[in-house]
Amino acid sequence: MPRLTIVSTRDYRQHVLEIEERGNGTHSVVVHPPARLGRSREVQPASGSTLLIDLVNQAKAEIDEVMGPKPPPRRPPMRRRFG
Repeated sequence: MPRLTIVSTRDYRQHVLEIEERGNGTHSVVVHPPARLGRSREVQPASGSTLLIDLVNQAKAEIDEVMGPKPPPRRPPMRRRFG
């Protein structure tokens, strides 16, 4: 019986994370940066890390390192009261 493979993509800070889950605890995360920032690369798990969420968080940390600190959140526009 063939195994089910799930592939999903998530956008994160102008990058695309391709998350592939193959069952039995095997998974991979590939980071696709914008064309001006280089080539796609697969995230290698840190020592002792076997969970998919750890791999996704590691990929996000690598992207944050390349992109620099996140900008502060924007304030919503002021609402005007009429009346």
